[in-house]
Formats: sequence, C-alpha cells, structure tokens
Amino acid sequence: MLAAANPVRFLRTSDVQSIASVLAAGPDKLPDFTESADWDAWIRERDAVIRGRIDHGIEDSLSELILFGTSFPAPPKLAAAADAVNAAGDLTANARARQDAFIHAIDQLDSERFRIVLEFLRRQRVSEEELPAFLSGIVRRFALEEAGLKKKQARADVGVSPETSLLINYAIEETLRALKTSHALPAHIQRIAVIGPGLDLAGDPDVNDFCPPQSLQSFAVLEAVLRLGAATPAEVQITAVDFNPLVVSHLRNSVVKAQAGRGYVLQLPRMAGWNAAVVSYWQHFGETIGTPAAPLSAPSGIELRAIAVKPQITSRITVDDLNVVTQTLDTVPGQGFDLIVATNLFAYYTRVEQTLALSSMARMLGSGGILISNGISSAVKLQEFDNLGVHHIPYSDSDSGDDLVTYKRR
Repeated sequence: MLAAANPVRFLRTSDVQSIASVLAAGPDKLPDFTESADWDAWIRERDAVIRGRIDHGIEDSLSELILFGTSFPAPPKLAAAADAVNAAGDLTANARARQDAFIHAIDQLDSERFRIVLEFLRRQRVSEEELPAFLSGIVRRFALEEAGLKKKQARADVGVSPETSLLINYAIEETLRALKTSHALPAHIQRIAVIGPGLDLAGDPDVNDFCPPQSLQSFAVLEAVLRLGAATPAEVQITAVDFNPLVVSHLRNSVVKAQAGRGYVLQLPRMAGWNAAVVSYWQHFGETIGTPAAPLSAPSGIELRAIAVKPQITSRITVDDLNVVTQTLDTVPGQGFDLIVATNLFAYYTRVEQTLALSSMARMLGSGGILISNGISSAVKLQEFDNLGVHHIPYSDSDSGDDLVTYKRR
C-alpha cells in the first residue's frame, strides 16, 4: 500500500530565508520582499512564466516530427532542419508538403502520439483554420534557429523539452553503483522522487517516432535501486514530478492502466556509437522490473528490444504536477525522500531558479538523503547539502558522456 501523497504547495518566504543573502546580488537577483503577500504574488507569477516555456519545448518536438517523423505517410524526411527554409527564410516546398501530410495525419491517425498533438493544439486554442499558419510558424522558427539564422532564446526564456534518453539512465545507475561502493548511498531506500522524468514525443535522438510516446526514467531509476539491492519491490515508492501537462497525463494514465492489470511496454532502440558498457546496459535493461515483449518493427539498421513492465512495478509510482522552482512537496517530518533524481533539468534555469529548485529539493529530502543531478552552475551552493563530487559516465569510446553531481542532505 502506497503512502498518502504529499501535498504540493508554493514556496514560502520562510523556505528561502537561508538563500536570500546568496541571491541578493547579480543581474538575476531575487527581489527583496518585505510582505509575504508580495512574495506569494511573485512566486506565482514566476510559476506561470516557467510553465509557459513548456509550450516552446513541445513546439520544437512537433517541428521535429513534421520534418523528420516516419509515423505518418509523408514525402521523404529532410536531411537537416536548416533544409526546411530557403535563403529568404521561407519554408521550402518539401517542408510545406510534409506539414500538409502531418495535418492530414492529425485527422486520420488514431495513435497516442497524435492524440497528444491534438491535446496540445486544443490547449493552445488553435482552430482548424489557424492550424496551417500555426504549424508553419513554429517550423519556420525551429528551422531558422537550427540554421543559425535566428538567435536562439536566452536560457531565461528557452523552451523546456520533454524528450529523454536511455543514456542518462545508464549514467544514473552507474552513479548509484559508485555511491553504494563508497558507502554514501542509504542502505535502505524506500522513497524516491524523479523530477522531470520527461516524455519521448518526437523520440529523440534522431526522431525515433516508430516507438510510441513513453516515459522511461521512473522505471529506470526503480530498476537501478532494485538491481543494486538498495530497495525492495514491496516497499519502494516513486513519486514522478513534472509540470508538463502531457507528461503528467501520460504517467497518470499509465498508473491507472497498471492498477487495472495492464502493463507498460517500453520500446528500447539501440543506437550506433555506444561503448560496450552502455550496450550491456541496454541488453539487460528491464530484467528486474519486467519481462521481454515483442518489439515493434524498426527501421533498417536499428535493433529494438521491448520490455513489458510488471503491473505491480508501475503501481509503485505516483505522479505530482509540480514546478520544483516555485513549488515543493510538504513531506512529513522524518518521512522525506531517500533519493531524488533530477537530470537534464537545471540547464533550462537561471542561477536564481536553480537555487530555488535546490532549496525545494532540500526541503523534500530526508536527512542523509541523496540528490543526483547535472547542469547545476558552480555558483549555486546550498548550506543544506554536502557535495559528494562529480561522476563522469562515458557513453562512447571517445569518452563523451555526462557528468553527474551528487549531494547529501545534512
């Protein structure tokens, strides 16, 4: 039986008192509020602004689907996003033809991917008559940015992408293994928060939209702690935290299906260039949390595995709509999270936003709890954390990979 969900609330002035002096200087400094009502208005306004960046990230995913997708009948995909615009900055004939095919697919194809597209368009209040102009606008912006003909938005206004990767989950498991070896990992993990688990809509990398939309990270983290013997299936609980409505809706529907006895099938493509350790991770992924399933048909040259996650595993997941920069979970004293994973998240945020997010996570972690993340500015430090160091996890023989930083809650 899962514990009762922790209530979501906005950060209060009392939550950020310890970081107020740290954020009192700099171009992106935290405003000086004397009234709690002023703070509440400001934090809610910031919440709305950050949530608005989600739409920009989804637009980029839609643009990738239009230009490179194979999940709908269309003319040949483009070689690069820059090929979608001509010298004058207008869409090319091929890009327009693929856009027309995409619009036709929205009306004709009954798949989760296109139901998600429809959900987004309805939320944006895009009418049928406005749809061609809307899609042309987002594709043109995306192509011009990729071609370097239009300056990409600054980090404070950049779109937050929902796309994920198997690679970062390999890095998380290797980091957890290193923490266990050094005896820094809690011996018994029960409560885990995965912040920003994401949803593969376009199916990056290389727009693998032959796979259905899926959210991988919550399952990958759960398998990692089980495989390492740091948790037991009967006791571990995962809270997936995201403020992208598409991610929240997808995961909540998946949990409901699990409770009805239906599993969650993960499609796992093997990509070129991986080193032997990553290939081994891909080969064995899912052995702890699921059983082999029949993979979908994949394009030539791509090997695909499929794992049916056991319903009892999916049922260990709860989902919260929470923006960790502006909100937190009110955990019961002594019942904070043992582990928080927040990867491919901080690069989207300013110094102030990163510090607020870390402050929120510090509130959510129990004493001795571990935070694993990446992309955190070296200028961002919190007194509540001990920095346990950085783990470089290579993905290829050329040593390209991710650097994951680990913190321990004091």
